[in-house]
Amino acid sequence: MNEQNGMDTKITFEWHSLIRDIVHNIWVILLAAITGFMAVYIAAHSIYSPTYTSSATLIVRVKTGTSTTYSTLTSATEMADIFTNVFKQKTMKDYASANLGLSSFDGSISASAIENTNIMTVSVTSADPERSYELLRSVLEVYPKISDNVFDNAVIDVISTPKVPVSASNSISVAKEILVALAVAVLTTAGVVVLSLFRDTVKSETDFKEKIDSSLIGSVVHERKEMTLRDVLNKRKKSLLINNAFTSFHFTESFKKIAAKLDHMRRRHGDKVFIVASIAENEGKSTTAANIAIALAERGFSVLLLDMDFKKPALHKVLDTEIAADSDLGLLLSGETQPKNYKLVRYHKTKLYLGLNQKAHPSCGTWLSGTNTQRIISAFRKSFDFVIIDTPPMATSADATSMLGLADRLLLVVRTDIAHAADINDTILQIKSTGGKFAGCILNDVYKEFSMFGQAGYDENGYYAKSHGYHGYYGYSKYKKYSGYGAYADNTVIIDDGDDGDVEVPEEKDQ
Repeated sequence: MNEQNGMDTKITFEWHSLIRDIVHNIWVILLAAITGFMAVYIAAHSIYSPTYTSSATLIVRVKTGTSTTYSTLTSATEMADIFTNVFKQKTMKDYASANLGLSSFDGSISASAIENTNIMTVSVTSADPERSYELLRSVLEVYPKISDNVFDNAVIDVISTPKVPVSASNSISVAKEILVALAVAVLTTAGVVVLSLFRDTVKSETDFKEKIDSSLIGSVVHERKEMTLRDVLNKRKKSLLINNAFTSFHFTESFKKIAAKLDHMRRRHGDKVFIVASIAENEGKSTTAANIAIALAERGFSVLLLDMDFKKPALHKVLDTEIAADSDLGLLLSGETQPKNYKLVRYHKTKLYLGLNQKAHPSCGTWLSGTNTQRIISAFRKSFDFVIIDTPPMATSADATSMLGLADRLLLVVRTDIAHAADINDTILQIKSTGGKFAGCILNDVYKEFSMFGQAGYDENGYYAKSHGYHGYYGYSKYKKYSGYGAYADNTVIIDDGDDGDVEVPEEKDQ
């Protein structure tokens, strides 16, 4: 890990992170481009004054025929260079304006000679097309008076007469405005890339090991959701669950490996109750908790999954499960529902049972750490091989911290490119300082590095691997009456209240 708990900024290049940042900020980039285009357009048109240019082409030759052709051409070329300056003089403007009866020359004269030739171009630019033509005609009429004073042997012939211009010579170019918009888009994209490179988040497993002062329990590979056209039209969100028929092999294996590690903790340390938490929202803690519970059930363990995010419960959505009032976990823990009337929800005839909420319980702080909650969790601990608890994000609620005493260990879900490394380390220190047993982190949404010899979603032979999680594939069909699993012999949960003996919770409802 970097010194100072990961506070030292390190530039980390991850292609998927850059692409994701650009895609996520594509509307910002487009808006910047449109804004740049409109700004240039408005600015240009607000100060824009059209001007019109009338031009004529002249040739300079020498009067005398005594010199050779070469020397004559050379002299004429030199004269053309000189006359370009003569036409620009104030004297020329005075003569031309006086010739038209004007008090001033309301335009500008430009002249240039074609290099190494005796040909020159004279132009007059004015705010009015007719005026630019008239002024140039006047210039061509009066130039002999001035040319004779400069070179008495020079003759200037007009080989291309001036015309009234039909369009502005300084018209605004849409192409230039588009180029400005593209330049703004490129600069904005560059800004997004720079921010992405310097953002001190965890972007990979290597990044985690360098920045985070914690062990890595497991990594969950990035998984793309399979959405049908009907799902899109109905705006139905699908959860990424390992028992989904279209879930990739590597995604499923990620949770199987985590489940194996939790099994090791249970056998070695007796850990059975695990809190699954995160720092911020949208880090995938609820989906992670659900998949860990499913993976443990697939290993043959009796598992209870509890949604104790009472501010924003989400597990019923993740698992697509409807619950009745007598299965509301918040009502049980608050004491509004007696244990004998509470019914757990059985998940697809597996050994996974659910304690869920479909509505928020804002007043949970008054009873969350109370004796009733502790007693019930203790009873669940006795009845199940594993109890997985989903909690609110630690950055938005103190509920997760108050629940630390209920669990054996806490698992912190860290999604790539979400929380800053310093915040992750601070949260870990907070957990440890409040007496919580910290198991480690689960790095979520990890992109595998590109390799010609295999990558995420492919097996070692390069073939795309899918796990088919229909019931029966993982042995779901064999779970009938779970004789030999203690409290599950009669599908009841026994809660020892410590005072009145055993309180029997009726048979759970299948889901």
